[in-house]
Order: sequence, then structure tokens, then C-alpha cells
Amino acid sequence: MKIGVLTFHSSRNFGANLQTLATQEMLRKLGYEPVIVNYLDEAKLAAFEKMVPANQIAEHDKFAERYYTLSPALTSVEAVADYCREELDGVVTGSDAVFRLATPYEPVRVAKKLLGRSNPFEAFSWADRVPPFYLPFDAPGLIKGSIAASSRGTSFYFLKPHMMKKVGDALRDFDFVTVRDDWTGTLVRWLSRGGANPLYSPDPVFGLNSAFTVPEDEQPQDDLSDVVLLNGEFDEAWLRGMVAAIKDRGYRALTLANPAEKDSYDFVDGKLDLPMSPLTWYSCLANCAGFIGMRFHAFVSCVTNKTPVVTMDVTRKRWGKPDPRNPNHDLAKRAGILDRYFHSHDLMQSDPGMVMDKLFDPATQAKADAFADAAPAILFAHLRRFEELKGSA
Repeated sequence: MKIGVLTFHSSRNFGANLQTLATQEMLRKLGYEPVIVNYLDEAKLAAFEKMVPANQIAEHDKFAERYYTLSPALTSVEAVADYCREELDGVVTGSDAVFRLATPYEPVRVAKKLLGRSNPFEAFSWADRVPPFYLPFDAPGLIKGSIAASSRGTSFYFLKPHMMKKVGDALRDFDFVTVRDDWTGTLVRWLSRGGANPLYSPDPVFGLNSAFTVPEDEQPQDDLSDVVLLNGEFDEAWLRGMVAAIKDRGYRALTLANPAEKDSYDFVDGKLDLPMSPLTWYSCLANCAGFIGMRFHAFVSCVTNKTPVVTMDVTRKRWGKPDPRNPNHDLAKRAGILDRYFHSHDLMQSDPGMVMDKLFDPATQAKADAFADAAPAILFAHLRRFEELKGSA
């Protein structure tokens, strides 16, 4: 069976590239013929041109050329529909924020617009047309599914009415829907009026090691076994204390660059800098002693590789509680490791020694490792649905 993967494969983003590769290689391991549906959202690509350095963009392009099996370039929903109908037996959309939608009636967004505040992520959401990731087209005989789809915080009750109906219609036409977080599950049930029954799926990166071996030239050049990596928007005074606590325990402290966080500090032991391949970034997290920082796929990469991790959430609390739309909180809760999840303000108020205790707590690590061990089987079971549905047709 030829199965298309429709996702943010061309994003200049480590996590987007890794989850694309993982999905492709898991499908291949199951005996399918995978192909990345090469949908190119020109507005989104233009936005990345402004956000990511040119030398890092080149790394993402090299990654795609080396590892992806790509369809011809497609630049519209109609072109995606024609390709899926004519060339594929099935298509899986996801993971990451493929179910993200713009919510122009959301009060906060309305206020910002009235105040003239521009949204740098405007190109990442759809307000008036259903994005291709919802597969909003008729395709007799094509099996439609999603793997670990996320709405990335879409306040779906503020959608335009016609979008609610069209998205709901599209969701009801899926043969199976799996989501990465509870919030997206609620979106699917609500918009489809119960016509789609979403199941939970771990992020595809949890299946990468089961289907793919990282090449030797993508491994970190230096030994990181005594290194705690740091990445994020930290208060400098707190970070100085954190680095001191890391060194007091016999570790080195290095910063791990990300396109949006490029600053380093003279009081750390060094910096893993851009440009960097997505797989090298993944391998650094797999081979270090621990990680403290931001980014959902940094959190996933650590748990996958059984690297101790403290994840920092930069979203605002809602009524004093974690935002239920945040994927880091959802994953920490599922894995039973909420004591390693901090809002940035709370982390900056925490004693660095206590943070180190939580980072290396063996009982918490055992829970994280158990989640990592169970995740690949869930992913493979979801992807086997294509063969099962073909057999029952």
C-alpha cells in the first residue's frame, strides 16, 4: 500500500522534521510504501524566512533531501486532493499542529488586532478555508487517518460558523483519528458532533528509534555524558545559580541553541550552536546527562531516549492552573512526571538544588522510561489500521 504523510515536513523546525521522518520510517517498517505529500504552504515558508537564519534553513533543506521520499511539489488544497486520489491508497495527517485553526473571534485576538499588534504566527493558522491537513475532499477508496494530530491550543469555540461546519464534516469523513493531547480530542469530538471518535497517540518521535538508526555522521562530535544541556528564556540570575548547582554535582553545563533562542552566557562551559541538523540536535539530547529547558520536541526527544528532563512551559496559567491546551503539560501528566514540569515563573522561583534533585530522581525517571517503552507499540498499532481497513473494505 502506498501511504502518504501529510504534515509540516517543510517547516524549518527540529521537531517538525523529526516527527515527519519518524512517521515515514514507521510506515516503511510496517511494509507500506510511504511518501511525504509535498504540500508547500508559501505563506508559512515566507514566515520562516524571517524567523530562521539562512544557514539553519539550509540544514533543514539538506535534511529533507537526504531522508524524505517526496511527492511532486503541491501548492494548493486542490492539488493535494488530486494527488491523494490518483496516487495513494491511504493518507495519514500529522503529527504536530496539523489541526491548528485561526480563531478570529477570540476576544484576546480581537483586542490585539484593534490595538494594531501584529501576529508573527498569522501564516501558521487558517481562518476562512479548511487546511489540507483535515483532508477536506472526497476521495472514494482512499483511507484517511491521523497520527497524533494536535490543534496546538486552538480555541475552537471561537471559530467562524462556516469553519465549524466544514471542519466537522471533514473530521467525520476520517476512517480513524488519533490525537496527541486531550484538548485536540475535545476539538475533534465537539466539531464533529460526536461523529469522530479520537484515540490517544504519542508523538511519532517516540517511534523513531524503533524504525530508524541515526547515522554516525549525525551523532554529536563530543562526549556529552557529563553534560546538562540548557535551552530557554531564563532569568540570568537564576541561571547562574542553576549552572553552579550543575557543576557542584560534577556535571558540565552547555547551552543548546534553537533558532529562536540564540543567546549564550560566559558562565557556562560552552554552547552547541547553529547551524545544526535536526538529527544531530536529537542525538545531543539522546546522549547528554540531562536537559532543562523549553520546546515540546526537546521534551519528547529526552523521554524517548531516557534522558532525564525538566521541561519549562512559557505559556500563561489559566485561573492559576496549567493551560489545558499546552502539550508539555499533557505529556508530563500522561507519563506521570508532573513534578518535572514547571511554568517558567515557577521554575525561576525554584531552588536550583531542588531542580537537580527532581531532574535525577530515580522514581520519576522510572515512570518516564516506562512511558517511552510503551509508546512505540501504540504508534505502530495505529499505523497498522491502514492494512486492517483495506482488508475489511
